[in-house]
Amino acid sequence: MTGLRTTASSSAASGACPSDCKEAMNQVMEDVNRIARTRGATERNAAITQAYRQLGQAQRQNHWIRLAGYVSTQGGCVMKMMERGTIGVSFTPLAPLFGEDLVNAQKALVDANTTIFTSVYPPNKFAHDCGFEKLKQCVASGEIEVSPQIMEALEKMDKGDLRGAADTMAYHEQVNVVQPVYERNRGAFEFMNRWENRIPGDQTSIPVSHTCSGDPVSIKGLDIQNPQDRVQYYRRLMTRMRQIEGMPP
Repeated sequence: MTGLRTTASSSAASGACPSDCKEAMNQVMEDVNRIARTRGATERNAAITQAYRQLGQAQRQNHWIRLAGYVSTQGGCVMKMMERGTIGVSFTPLAPLFGEDLVNAQKALVDANTTIFTSVYPPNKFAHDCGFEKLKQCVASGEIEVSPQIMEALEKMDKGDLRGAADTMAYHEQVNVVQPVYERNRGAFEFMNRWENRIPGDQTSIPVSHTCSGDPVSIKGLDIQNPQDRVQYYRRLMTRMRQIEGMPP
């Protein structure tokens, strides 16, 4: 069953949009690059999270962007925990146990957070500001490049298939965008798996929350290093978001 259209078509422009395709994308990328250059891992994460949440509020039919605001928040919570070298409510000291591995793990999380934002957010913001029809024209003319999977997702969203749009965006995100991050940070993510086994409690499952609290959505039975399993976990998170926001199941 596809999602029902609850807002205006994304074909319509919602913001000031230059007529020139490259200029319009440059306008989007100026803000994206400014955020990506923010110094400090947690400060950059906060700026990324704010961008997701603002776009999610403006474009309520974009369920992937709305969920990204929650997930980016939780990424920031883990980064803060790593910065202070502690974990959980018991504030168990981590730095003496893991040393450089902890630093590399934080770098891997920052890499994932920034890479997803700079790869997936821009065409979504362009479609919001200039309309999906304008985006299609600019891509068809070759003036700008956008992943075919993202274009497919935005096409579905424009037609009212909100669930299909979010699923297509998430598959592209996890398989094509995030997997290279895992490959170049393999050691760090393997460390995080070992960390999960050595620290009491579930440290991998995350809540759908805009604060560093809430009931985590279980990741039990899934391997976070497997992109297909991450897609499955995304679906669990999306189900929880629909529940807490009162959206159709």
